[in-house]
Amino acid sequence: MKHLLSFLVIVSLSSTLNANDAFSKKMIELYPKVDTDNDGTLSKSEEAAVTQQILNRFPKLDKDGDGALSTAEKENLLRIAANREKKTADPTIPQNPKQMQRQGTSLSVILQNAVEQNQVAGCSFLVMHRGEVVFREAVGYADLKSKRPFTTNELCPIASVSKPFLASVLMVLVEHGKLKLNDPVAKYLPEFKDAKIQGGQTSAQPMTIRHLLSHTGGFWGNKGVSPEKVDLIRNFTRPLSNAVTGIANHDLLYEPGTKFNYSGAGYCVAGRVAEVILEQSLEQIAQETLFRPMGLKRTTYLPSKTILQTIPTRYLKKSGGLQSQPSLCDIEDIQFILPGGSLFTTMDEMASFGQLHLNDGMHKGKRILSEASIAEMRRLQTPNRASRTYGLGWFRDDVDDSGLADLIFHGGALGAHLRVDRNREMVCVFLVHQTGEQVAPLKNKLIERVNLSLIHI
Repeated sequence: MKHLLSFLVIVSLSSTLNANDAFSKKMIELYPKVDTDNDGTLSKSEEAAVTQQILNRFPKLDKDGDGALSTAEKENLLRIAANREKKTADPTIPQNPKQMQRQGTSLSVILQNAVEQNQVAGCSFLVMHRGEVVFREAVGYADLKSKRPFTTNELCPIASVSKPFLASVLMVLVEHGKLKLNDPVAKYLPEFKDAKIQGGQTSAQPMTIRHLLSHTGGFWGNKGVSPEKVDLIRNFTRPLSNAVTGIANHDLLYEPGTKFNYSGAGYCVAGRVAEVILEQSLEQIAQETLFRPMGLKRTTYLPSKTILQTIPTRYLKKSGGLQSQPSLCDIEDIQFILPGGSLFTTMDEMASFGQLHLNDGMHKGKRILSEASIAEMRRLQTPNRASRTYGLGWFRDDVDDSGLADLIFHGGALGAHLRVDRNREMVCVFLVHQTGEQVAPLKNKLIERVNLSLIHI
C-alpha cells in the first residue's frame, strides 16, 4: 500500500510538471516577448505576467476565481489551444487572409445563405489584414421591390457606429488645443452649470468632455425613457442646439463619472460643445478635422436629397418576411444632426477609419491623430464592470498588460459593425440597413469565421 501511494504521488507530480512544462512552452510560442530573459522557460514573474494577460481576455478560464491558473486550469487552456489548432486544419476554413482572398467561399456562402434564408435583404462584408483588403463582397438587394442589387459601394446610415467617429473628431480638437478632455461641459454650455441629480437639491459634480465620450455623464439611456426624452434624440426637424437645450432642462440620473449608462443624449452634448467652440455646424467641423484629411469623400451627417434616394431600403424581419420600414431617408428636410447616431458612410470608408485606429493615428503616411490620442481612446474610461467596458467612443476587449484594449469595436441599431483587432492586425466591416439585433447572429458568424483564420489564444 505504501509503495502504491508513493507511485501515485510520483505520477501526480509528473503530471503536474508535464502540464506546467507544456504550458510554459505553449505560452512562449504564443507570446515570445513574455520570456524576458530568453531562457526558454517561464519564471514565476513571467508566468504571472502571461497569466494575467490570458485572464484579462478569458476570465472564465479561472474556474476558482483566485487570479491564477491551477494545473487543471492550465491543462484546460492547453486543450482549448489544441482544439483551436485542430480547427485550423479543417480544409473548409481559410488558414490565413491570403487564402481567404483566394478561397473566400466560406464567407461568401455564409452571406449568400443569409439572403436565401431571408435573414437579410442585402448586406456587405469587408476584411482588411495588415492594410490589405483580403475579402470584400456584397450580396442580395438594396431594395427588394425593384430588385436593385446591394453593392460594395452602398452609402448607409451606421447609427451608433457614428460614436467612434465623433470621439475622433473631438480628439483632433483636443490636439489642436481647442478643448481638454477634463474640461467641464459648463465651460462651453452654461446651461449645465447647475445640473442636479434627480430627486436632489444640490448641484452635481462637474460633468466633463471625457464623461460625455465614455457614457458616464449622468444622462438617461436610450431605452425605457419618456417620449419627451426620446424626442430629444430622435426629432430630426430641429437643430442640435435646440435638442441640447432640452436635454439640459432635465435632471441627471447619477453623479457624472460614477456609472456607465449608454446614452445618445451625452453624445448630443459632446457634438454641441464642438459647435460652440468653433462656431460651425458639426458637419463642417467633422469634414474639416477628420473626413477630408482622410479622404472620406462620401462620409456625412447630411447627405443631399438626391443621395438619400439611393440609400438601401431599411428592413425589419417579421413573420410575413422582410418588410420595409421608415428611415432617415424619408425625412424631407433633415435639420438635426445626431452626433453619435446619424452618420452616413460606405464600407470602404469605414474600413479606412478602422485602419486609422489600427495604425495608431496614421493614414496613408499622414498623421491624423497622435498615438497618445489613439491610446487614450483604447484606455478604460468607465467604472470597471464584469461585462463590456468602454473607452472613448469604443467598446473594449482583449486588454493588454498596460491596460489598453487590443480589440475595439462598435455596432449600431441599424446593423452596421466596425471591428479593429490589433492582435490579428485586422479590420472588419459589416454593413446593412436592418435592425441590429436581427442581423447580429449573421455578423457574429462572419466574425467567428474570420477569427478562425487568424487563431490567437
